[in-house]
Amino acid sequence: MLSILKEMPFLIFIGAIVFNWLSTFLGASLVYITKKENQNLVSIALGSSAGIMIAASFFSLIMPAMEQLENTSRWALLIVPLGFFCGVLFLTLCDHFLPHEHMMSHEREGVKSKLSQNQLLMLAMTLHNIPEGLAVGVAFACAKQDIIPALILSIGIGIQNFPEGTAISLPMHQYGKSKFVALMYGQFSGIIEIPAAIIGYLFASTINNILPFALCFAAGAMLFVCVEDLIPEASCKNKIDIGAIACMCGFLIMMTLDIMLS
Repeated sequence: MLSILKEMPFLIFIGAIVFNWLSTFLGASLVYITKKENQNLVSIALGSSAGIMIAASFFSLIMPAMEQLENTSRWALLIVPLGFFCGVLFLTLCDHFLPHEHMMSHEREGVKSKLSQNQLLMLAMTLHNIPEGLAVGVAFACAKQDIIPALILSIGIGIQNFPEGTAISLPMHQYGKSKFVALMYGQFSGIIEIPAAIIGYLFASTINNILPFALCFAAGAMLFVCVEDLIPEASCKNKIDIGAIACMCGFLIMMTLDIMLS
């Protein structure tokens, strides 16, 4: 089985990013069976997504980058914090210049814009999911000899995408959109990950010796999204305990995946 996986890395990569979109679609479809006032479910979805992304940043991105550099000099290890810093800086600039609106708190950020609320939420979804797609693409580019870590990351992102799709579609329905339109907005966040993953894969595959930097770049971008957006949003509206517990559960799920499958 492992030999088959090693022989078809790109096909498995395509299947993985499609799986991640499908997971988002299924999560968003819960808008058809969930009460529109269910704020607890949105907090659980955001918190668990943050926990999985935090764990994935360490176990599937930063640690593999450090393993690739373990036989190099101590100065070469500085690539890890440098890549992490660049990922945080990239998302900070996107957050500062890209107009968007937070789902739960309705706080608007970025440059002033005349875009509608739905358009601002759409841009927020794009900002959230670009780092996830980049992370999956870079991980598969790094997996030419051992594809299991990339699969673990992809499974974790897929699990995380299910509640994230729910967290997007439910607020959309609360704003008065039909269930179908809310579903389309929710699954769009998964579609964004597909081109982001392909860009990450091509970037990391074509530039020599860039993989450790790219892995840490993706980790920094993902952690920025968690700390700046997902965790505060999960904890607003008096849902602090629910969001925190969901975050811990998400971290535990991803850590267990890494232990059992790697």
